[in-house]
Amino acid sequence: MACEFICDGCGKREPGWASRNGDWFKPRLWFQRTDDDGTQMACSRECIDRIAEKTGKTRCILPL
Repeated sequence: MACEFICDGCGKREPGWASRNGDWFKPRLWFQRTDDDGTQMACSRECIDRIAEKTGKTRCILPL
């Protein structure tokens, strides 16, 4: 069984990865934010900006 993640900024689809106990995780190097409205997924920093524009939420990410 596979799990696919979709970027909320551009719509890009990419498979996630499973841990040994079967939990699914977002693709490596993707960004994730969860708040009262649910979870937003972004495949890049540019998509974080797109999501912020669409939702009116702050552009909140940790520095690299």
